[in-house]
Amino acid sequence: MNYRILDPSDWSKLESIIPAEYLPSPEVAAAAVAEHEEDGQIVGVLFLQLSLHREPLVIRDSHVSFKRLADLLHQALASQPGLKYYAIATTPKVERMCELAGMTRVQGTVFEREV
Repeated sequence: MNYRILDPSDWSKLESIIPAEYLPSPEVAAAAVAEHEEDGQIVGVLFLQLSLHREPLVIRDSHVSFKRLADLLHQALASQPGLKYYAIATTPKVERMCELAGMTRVQGTVFEREV
């Protein structure tokens, strides 16, 4: 077995074991792969990737709209279709804020939204 960090130029080789739509971008991820020595076939992969998440939130005036702040951040990413960002809710109130901001519960208190 051969183990190595996959060069971004070889990223398409990962499509033999992972559908392309689930691959993180090589610009924000690294892939450690295990390959058969005989034919170079990738038989294992572990990713390390950057994840965008929203925090912290500070509001010192009751007139501030969390929804407007969240929408501004989402719009700032408009040129990056397919990009996902996350939030981890620590209270039921924050869970509701995530939902109001168009985020979807992934698991437990983790929410995501795709641009």
